[in-house]
Amino acid sequence: MIYPSINSIAEELNSFMFKKWGTTINGTNEIVQLNNIANINDEKNDLQDKVIITLIRTEEEPTLKNGPFYSKPNGSDLVKHHPPIYLNLYLLFSITKKNYKEALHLLSDTITFFQSHKVFQLSEPEDSGVYKIHLDLHDMPLQEVFELWSNLGNKQFPFILYKARVLKLIDKDQFETTHLIKTTEVHKAKDIN
Repeated sequence: MIYPSINSIAEELNSFMFKKWGTTINGTNEIVQLNNIANINDEKNDLQDKVIITLIRTEEEPTLKNGPFYSKPNGSDLVKHHPPIYLNLYLLFSITKKNYKEALHLLSDTITFFQSHKVFQLSEPEDSGVYKIHLDLHDMPLQEVFELWSNLGNKQFPFILYKARVLKLIDKDQFETTHLIKTTEVHKAKDIN
């Protein structure tokens, strides 16, 4: 569910950017791309003049860690399973436009988009359920920014970092159905005398 979730966010941001900029950014309708910004110097990748979304960190949401091991989806049978894992994803939005003025405009547009689109409602194809991902701006101290770009092996681009919370992951192949005990019988003990 990590890729479909981030890709859905990328598609919505791309649609917003394309409506505003058209093909003036890079001559195509793909302004936003899900890719690893560390690959920008790779000749095979066309990452120039775009908004690149990179997953830079995942963490488990500690407040939702202790979930139930049983659920009752249809009202009658119990289903035994391990509790779902809830993840927070840290998404780096890097603007690779060479024209710095246009890069800052794209950065402003990215921030504006997420200011008005803080919650993304995504559907789960397995059980046709719906879950929400909330995007929050994540501030980084200057030292962490330096370390981030050093680890990515690149010069720093105009960027913004968002924390996408909460992505639910569960292995539905490990579900085990158990029937409820609905009635009990009590037998009297026989006298031994």
